[in-house]
Amino acid sequence: MQKVISEFGKIYKKTDFENETDSFSAVYLDENEFESLKKIIFKEKNDAIFGFSIKKGNEQIQIKNFVGVIENGKLQLEILPKIGFENTQDAKIGLLKMLKSLSDLPFKIFNESHLKNSQISIFEIFITAFLDELEKLFLQGQIKHFERIETNEFFVKGKLNVSENIKKNIFHKERFSIIYDDFTTNIPLNRIIKNCLQYLDNQSTNSKNKLKIRQFLQVFEDVDFSQNLEKDFAEIIKLGRQFQAYHKLLTWTKIFLQHQSFAPFSGKTLQTSLLFPTEILFEKYIALAFKKYLSEKFEIKIQNNTKHLINSHLDKPKFRIVPDILLENREKKIIFDTKWKLIDATKTNQNYNIEQSDLYQMYAYGKKYACKQLFLVYPAHKNFKNPLQVFDYEQDLQLYVIPFDLKNNLSSEMLKIENLVEKSA
Repeated sequence: MQKVISEFGKIYKKTDFENETDSFSAVYLDENEFESLKKIIFKEKNDAIFGFSIKKGNEQIQIKNFVGVIENGKLQLEILPKIGFENTQDAKIGLLKMLKSLSDLPFKIFNESHLKNSQISIFEIFITAFLDELEKLFLQGQIKHFERIETNEFFVKGKLNVSENIKKNIFHKERFSIIYDDFTTNIPLNRIIKNCLQYLDNQSTNSKNKLKIRQFLQVFEDVDFSQNLEKDFAEIIKLGRQFQAYHKLLTWTKIFLQHQSFAPFSGKTLQTSLLFPTEILFEKYIALAFKKYLSEKFEIKIQNNTKHLINSHLDKPKFRIVPDILLENREKKIIFDTKWKLIDATKTNQNYNIEQSDLYQMYAYGKKYACKQLFLVYPAHKNFKNPLQVFDYEQDLQLYVIPFDLKNNLSSEMLKIENLVEKSA
């Protein structure tokens, strides 16, 4: 059973709210599913991801600022970004866009067809991307490789393993302990792929994906299932560059078979936990955009860590400060920092919901990096569509608080930022 919820959304027991229906911000589970999820929170101490409370006698589980997919028994819980999105389709596309910015993971292969496929679940989109990558590589020819075989046979092939032959065959002169290389498809890479296909065949509910999976399983009919995934992964690593083209595919297999989570998730009770801290996704997405669109005008440093808040204490600098993005050329330096927080331009009396600690942080960046212009970037939404009035720390130090709309084309958003940078000079 699939449920869709936003980050910061709440999960309730259906028996406590018989007349309520699921929405983007709240879902209702039967008692067994709710108790199973609650057990994961308490038994495996995942309070960084989930919160639990009781209000008016009703238990509730709250998702924190994580997005992705959780599978627990028959429940598949799809968690989507909330800020800036009014419906699940836009939120799903926004999540896929941000995932593309994770350079060390295979999400870069998401293309327009995957983004348009937003009517199916995130997990099925992951499966589709894996199958597309497998198909692309398979068209280049199924991998074969010389695999070292050590066996005891009635014939001689390759070379005699003298020490093993003495141990095993001293009373069996008709047998030979031999070592030879066999050119075969039954190699660690293909065994891992076959295991992954079998796993996905059990997990997928999408007819197109299931058809492709079963077609590939037929192709891999002569390949054994891996009996030791850890060992087979280790064997592939030893081969180095030879299998570099399969790096993305193998990363997908690790995600599916080893149930990798990119959040601080603990425990082994979940079938799948593909969770991502939303603020990290947003930060990386913006950083990638700066590299793509402003690198000709500025040297762009991501997570620059050359400065400290305290220059010296016991002869050592202390408290390193690390702005998300530093733009630098011969004329100026500008700092950008991203925050996945809800800014409300209508709440002037509440300082637009800007946290005071963020303002202190930006002031420290400005002083230590000798910048005159500072930018705080927040996700855009209906109550925050335009930059706020400039904040003057002092005469030569200004802070700009600006929105970034994840629903818009990336180039158009970056053009807005580029124009603001030029006007702030």
